[in-house]
Amino acid sequence: MKKLILALVTSLTAAAGAQQAGEGWVDLFNGETLAGWTTSGDINAWGVEGDELVIKNPGRGWWLRTDKTYRDFELLLDFNVSEGANSGLGLRGSAHGDPAFTGFEVQIYDNHGDDPSLNTCGAVYNAIAPTTTAVKPAGQWNSYRVKLIGDTLNVWLNGQHIQRDQKLDDRGMFRNANQPLPLSDRYPTGYISLQDHGQPVRYRNIRIKDLSPDPDASNFKPLFDGKTTKGWFAKGGGTWTVGQREVEGGAVIGSNGPGHLFSEKTYQDFELRAFAKVNTRGNSGLYFRTIPRPEDPDTWPLGYEAQVDQHDPKNFTGCVYDRAWPAHTSSPITRDNAWFDYRIRAVGDRVQTWINGVPMVDTSLEDFEKGHFALQTHHQGNQVMYRDVRVRVID
Repeated sequence: MKKLILALVTSLTAAAGAQQAGEGWVDLFNGETLAGWTTSGDINAWGVEGDELVIKNPGRGWWLRTDKTYRDFELLLDFNVSEGANSGLGLRGSAHGDPAFTGFEVQIYDNHGDDPSLNTCGAVYNAIAPTTTAVKPAGQWNSYRVKLIGDTLNVWLNGQHIQRDQKLDDRGMFRNANQPLPLSDRYPTGYISLQDHGQPVRYRNIRIKDLSPDPDASNFKPLFDGKTTKGWFAKGGGTWTVGQREVEGGAVIGSNGPGHLFSEKTYQDFELRAFAKVNTRGNSGLYFRTIPRPEDPDTWPLGYEAQVDQHDPKNFTGCVYDRAWPAHTSSPITRDNAWFDYRIRAVGDRVQTWINGVPMVDTSLEDFEKGHFALQTHHQGNQVMYRDVRVRVID
């Protein structure tokens, strides 16, 4: 009987492995190098030992993140925490700022035997406690399976379903309950990342099936360094600063206005991805193939404007201002004070936009062939944030 059970388990394991090897599954970690990963910390704090991804110099590595962003996906990962160690699996996080709060963190923690809470292993950190504490004692390998589709999260730890159909809703806080930070207001798309919290942790068998409606095509280049507005110039009113805190870190913040921040470089055919957020009654625009108006460079530019506005009944977020509108919706799918994912593609006279993976505009526009990018702050009292603005030039 024991031999029969062992054979059955072996067969099922082999079948599961074969399934994971196909059907869209790919390795996020190749078991040999850090290819496909980067960090805003010290990359040398991370390394590879055997077939394991390890924190070699704890406390210096910050978050190790994927080169690509992901919205909807299924993820497999094994981890091994040392005694008392703390780490985290960041989902839909940013390149700058703290991914635990720009996106969210599924906690990795040595707390075997503890009661479930908002910071025990398997918790959505500071937001949702797991149903049970399924982590093994320190030094043993654990397995995560995570499935994230839209606003619905499922997590299994060592085969136990510890987060079941959890909604990314108004739960969540920053450091304490007096600092609410709803999950629904955070990035809807972002990087997958691993946290260096200052203690040794080991990872292996990191695999993903990308289920995103508009997958990241990779090969994007950042247009901001996350610290300054170097490579950009301002015209008109308003002020432009760069956020320094964990939640706003790396965000380019436009206040008051009207005014515009232009890229020094010009672009013709491209794909651009950015995350944006405006305050209550906020208004902005992401201009492309644009130039400062020759007769008055401090006024509205010449070019195309991908609109950012949740209140204009005609020109709302995802429209190309006064030129193109979605065929499938007559109202915005975004809202004030919440981050959203903007994707713009312009090749020849074909212009397309997407919001949070949803196609918005697909049209032909022939007026402008080449120009700058520009970010807009629209009026007094306005505040707009842009972060992780990236471009991929199309030859």
